Amino acid sequence: MTRIESQSQIGGQIEVSVIKEVADLLEAMEIRRAVFVHEFGCAEHEEFDGNDFSATQIIARVHGQVAGTMRLRYFADFVIPERLAVLPQFRKGRYGARGVAFALGTFGFNFARMKGYRRFVGYSVLGLERFWDHLAMASDGRVERYGDHSIECSGSICIGVFGALDPMSGAVEGRENHHLLTACEADLPMLVAARAADIRRVAAELDAAERDRQAHLELVMAGTAASDRRASDRRGTDRRAGDRRRNDRRAGEWWNAAPYPGDRRLANRRLAERRDTAQDRRAADRRTGDRRQELRLSPAGQPQFEFHQMA
Repeated sequence: MTRIESQSQIGGQIEVSVIKEVADLLEAMEIRRAVFVHEFGCAEHEEFDGNDFSATQIIARVHGQVAGTMRLRYFADFVIPERLAVLPQFRKGRYGARGVAFALGTFGFNFARMKGYRRFVGYSVLGLERFWDHLAMASDGRVERYGDHSIECSGSICIGVFGALDPMSGAVEGRENHHLLTACEADLPMLVAARAADIRRVAAELDAAERDRQAHLELVMAGTAASDRRASDRRGTDRRAGDRRRNDRRAGEWWNAAPYPGDRRLANRRLAERRDTAQDRRAADRRTGDRRQELRLSPAGQPQFEFHQMA
């Protein structure tokens, strides 16, 4: 029995991290040897296939004692999470929220999201498909389909798992500065978390500025609307006053609506002139009638003239 296998069963919280020390890498290799080679009977050369030097190695500890490991391998646009192994004494305990295997799987998926990966390919032992569903959903991802035929993986019958991952805020991009691109991968979770916090802070500031702008715009629009209403009221008042003046003119009383006494006097004078003109016309008509009366016709129908002898 190896040193890893002889560790006592303990309870407590789980600490998951990326391996950056050789000693931690050797402990992860011992976990895999204990689980896959000694417990499940996998061949040594199949378990240690040479891909450990091109993969991200992850280790889980419970109260400082190593409990499990897994690795991530990367391709052009997808990631493969594999070699997830948990020591027997840490499998049934409720460490953390869902256990050591669940903590390792979600950490691996989220680490791939930090690197900007959007798709994953895995291999599930038949009967453990729901475990992959739970892992993907807990990591803001989803299993899209399973393989249409089973395959043999180191003595176990497995099936392919194909899924997608949602983008993560603060994920690494090609335009990053060299400090982030050359940083130790074990520090990537901390750096991405800091970037995500900065993004959230800037987004909150932009949202606050947009809300202030909208509030100011609403105030301006309200003032403009009030000014428009006042102008409309003034136009309505002027229109009603004009209507009243026109109605007064039609009724012959527009001079009473004159705003100044001088206008009223002018109107009265014009009215008096019209009355005088009418009286003059009636007097002229009377004079014309008198003349006609003087020029009465004779009984024979001829006018009578009086002749005067000139001296």
